[in-house]
Amino acid sequence: MDFTGDAIISHGVVERRFEVDGRDETVPGLLWTPEGASGSRPLVLVGHGGSGEKRMPYVLSLARRLVRHRGWAVAAIDGPGHGERAGGSNPVERGSDPGLPRTFVEQVSAAAESMTADWATTLAALQEVDGVGHGPVGYWGLSMGTMFGAPFVAATPAVQVAVLGLMGTLGEGAPWATAAPAVTCPVLFLAQTDDELVPIDRAVELFRALGSADKRLHAHPGAHAAVPIEEIDASEAFLAEHLEAVGGA
Repeated sequence: MDFTGDAIISHGVVERRFEVDGRDETVPGLLWTPEGASGSRPLVLVGHGGSGEKRMPYVLSLARRLVRHRGWAVAAIDGPGHGERAGGSNPVERGSDPGLPRTFVEQVSAAAESMTADWATTLAALQEVDGVGHGPVGYWGLSMGTMFGAPFVAATPAVQVAVLGLMGTLGEGAPWATAAPAVTCPVLFLAQTDDELVPIDRAVELFRALGSADKRLHAHPGAHAAVPIEEIDASEAFLAEHLEAVGGA
């Protein structure tokens, strides 16, 4: 892992850009830690949504919140075709039509295995950083963050709790649906009953497929992007319930 550029310090939160050698290409990421942090603490990995990137507003807000409120470390990486990995164009723009375009689903499905490897490499590198260390690990990712996140969580016993959602089964063989029974850590799953991209019945199917003994479904009326702020509060509380019970900051 190589840290690049100058750190950004804001109200006690240190943001550092890093690069790791992914399976197919260099993977750029961001790490947020408390100012002056040393030793080990809980780490939350955040997966961004489709057409987003590692520093999109809700990722940045969530990261700063968890660092300030809890003293944890938080990290995010660009998904394939997104952010600094877009290569001059974003192949997964969703457009304005209802539902997720087939090309988007196919492209994310094809990239799921390499993204799991990229997250695994990133996690291993972060755990060697002073101020992160080998504390308990959580994952938070909605929409495309679940498409990539569910296979990673299923393959990574170190991940002890996850917040997933805004995604469904979406046809036979989708990697996130195939991986769902192997997701056994506690999961908070968020859904929108009027989601124009992911039908609520498909979201419930994915929730039911999760292998977790402790899984909770929170559903609200509204469109895909209309997740209420109270669910960010609920996400923090759910992560804390499991991360601080086994390690703490």
